[in-house]
This record gives sequence, structure tokens and C-alpha cells, in this order.
Amino acid sequence: MSAPSPVERLVARVLLWGGLLSISLVLAGLVFYAIAGHPNAREIVGRSVDVFASLGDVRRALAQRPPDPLAITALGLVCLLVTPALGVAAALVAFWRAGDRLYAGIAAGVLGMLVLSFALAAGG
Repeated sequence: MSAPSPVERLVARVLLWGGLLSISLVLAGLVFYAIAGHPNAREIVGRSVDVFASLGDVRRALAQRPPDPLAITALGLVCLLVTPALGVAAALVAFWRAGDRLYAGIAAGVLGMLVLSFALAAGG
């Protein structure tokens, strides 16, 4: 088995730290939600819970003082969704710097599709 390449190590680091940040935010949001006195599952099912349908909604809820705990959880989920795109972007840069234009082009195509899907999802 060969040692991982510098590109593989970079992408692995981006994915690891993005995942850890995401998990930390989700757990922090859930802990703050429980501390705020909303841990009863029947209460969640029995009433409407704020749903964040856009990044703007999340940003506004985070700007409140104190921030909405569910918005912190939503931010963690947004980070989890963005992490693979950041990994592809890091790979693109690393391939380009290494002079591997073919794989840089492939990474650029994949990144373009990801960005397009994010844009279409945000508009719809």
C-alpha cells in the first residue's frame, strides 16, 4: 500500500475538520436547545418548530441575542453540506499547483456542478 499523496492528505484534512466543525455545531445547538427548556419530544411534535428554509433565515436567527439554538444546529448542517464542495475546491487548487491539469479540470467540472446545484436549490 502506498503512502497518501499530498492532495489526498489535504482533502482528508478538509473533510475531517469540516465534519468535526459540523458535528460540534449540531451538538452545541442541541445542547442549547435542551438548556432552553425544550427537550420534550412531544412538545416538538405537538407544536410548530421554527424551520429555516434559507441561509438568510439562519443568519437572522443567529443574529438574535441570544442566538436561536435550532439556528446553530441548522448552521452545523449547512457546514456539513458545504464541506465536500470545499474538499473538491482544495483538490482543484492542489492538482493545479502540482501541474496535473487533467485532474484539476475534472475537479473544476465537479465543483461547477456542485455550485450549480447549490444555486438551483437556493433559487427553488
